[in-house]
Amino acid sequence: MIEFIQAGGFFMWPLLACSVLIVSICIERIWFLQDRLVLPNGLKDQITNLNNKNLLSDQQRAEIAELSSLGLLLMTCIKYKDLNRQNLESKIEEKVSEVKHNLERNLTMLGTLATISPLIGLLGTVMGMITAFTGLTETSGANPDLLASGISSALITTAFGLLIAVPGLVFHKFFEQRITHHLINLQTEVSEFIDEINI
Repeated sequence: MIEFIQAGGFFMWPLLACSVLIVSICIERIWFLQDRLVLPNGLKDQITNLNNKNLLSDQQRAEIAELSSLGLLLMTCIKYKDLNRQNLESKIEEKVSEVKHNLERNLTMLGTLATISPLIGLLGTVMGMITAFTGLTETSGANPDLLASGISSALITTAFGLLIAVPGLVFHKFFEQRITHHLINLQTEVSEFIDEINI
């Protein structure tokens, strides 16, 4: 592996940094986009029962709001339940924007890293090709083995850049779809909850 990195030259180091960041972001997003942290099963029904029996203390509301995105939205509904439907929905939309921002955290960076990785690799290849052909002109006569070796080393960065970019883009699209799915389900749950408490 070390020989592989050394053969790729200087541009392998920024590519390695990109790969570490992509892996870190993917692990972080996989963790924070779990259903239990966004949309726990049965939470709406539990809160509805507690609210109907007036068993929700301020401390419980704060704890529920911190545990999941759905909890935060439902607690916002309860906080502003005495408002008319239009004003209540306006307050909820503000919180939904906050939730969406949290769900999409680091996605822009993930997409950027996946996009620039092949470009860095291509730049490394171009620089390697320049070096290979410069060495060719400085020697007397053409040495096919030397030229092939230089081109082979130059192409390593492009291959590594693509190797990083492909999974990065796949995960970026996966997370986008998962966030869209979560937001639709959150909207459904919150809308049903508003129907129950805002009569």
